[in-house]
Amino acid sequence: MSVPHPGGDPNANLYAQLKRDVLDRVPHITAVEYVPDDIEAKKLRATFDHTRIRPPTGPESPELIVTWYRQTPHDWFRVNYSDSNTGFHAGWHQDEDHPDLGLAHFQYTTTDSEDRWGVSFEHETPSLILWEIIEELLETVLPTYQQ
Repeated sequence: MSVPHPGGDPNANLYAQLKRDVLDRVPHITAVEYVPDDIEAKKLRATFDHTRIRPPTGPESPELIVTWYRQTPHDWFRVNYSDSNTGFHAGWHQDEDHPDLGLAHFQYTTTDSEDRWGVSFEHETPSLILWEIIEELLETVLPTYQQ
């Protein structure tokens, strides 16, 4: 069950910053676009080059969808990675879906397993949190959980 964000509009300036400062700088990512467009941006979609992902995947390009709402006292966000080649999905969520896991949690699903647990971030600013997530995805999550 998915809990909707608590309200408000996403911050278009924040999305521009996340795109420019993080997603456009990740060599594994070949394209970043605003969804549905740059005027009504509600999400960011980053497309990975399947030949740069380890372990290897393909031929379809995996995607990362970023939804982020600035609010007090804590931002609401979801950063979801999916690979249609393998059926692997991973997400970092700071929302109210699983209050028993704390403020934020990580979850993953493969064709034959799934799990979730609470996580915390070293940084507080959105760009640095997104960097943490992408590093964790590429260095730990994909090599460990993607089949």
